[in-house]
Amino acid sequence: MSRPAKITVELDAEDVAKVREVTGSDPGEPDAAVVQRVLNGVILRKFLDETNARSPLSKDEADRIAVEEVRAYRRERTMKQ
Repeated sequence: MSRPAKITVELDAEDVAKVREVTGSDPGEPDAAVVQRVLNGVILRKFLDETNARSPLSKDEADRIAVEEVRAYRRERTMKQ
């Protein structure tokens, strides 16, 4: 499996510091890891927005189903213990 290509980007150190503060990042975490996590979040949000736009469910319906599924999972987990 080939490794992804690496690029170099110049960022304002204050912006990276703000991200660290907002996300509660470990001060020893490399800047690249902090930036990668933010980029992954942006990609995930875009994916979710696009998926939601194609869904026939309303937000309320989707929320109801999600709550039902979480409760079912918790019941199942409790029964196994």
